[in-house]
Amino acid sequence: MSSKTINISLPEDLLKKIDEIAKTEYSSRSDFIRDSLVRRIKHQRVIDEWGDDGEWETVVDFRALNDDGVPAADVLKAIEKLIK
Repeated sequence: MSSKTINISLPEDLLKKIDEIAKTEYSSRSDFIRDSLVRRIKHQRVIDEWGDDGEWETVVDFRALNDDGVPAADVLKAIEKLIK
């Protein structure tokens, strides 16, 4: 399949995010964008090893409690409060 070079305009913050993610995936910017477009066209979603699409919701942000980490007991207490 032949390729054709195109020009598109993207906001700088989006381009930075694309470059960051592509780097973590050891991919080029073009490969990342191409793969994303193909997935979108095929209505595919990226599923991770836990079976979800990576859409996470922050329920408790423990970074606000202690920069050095949080004891496991404190984490369990916070989770128990959420369950009740």
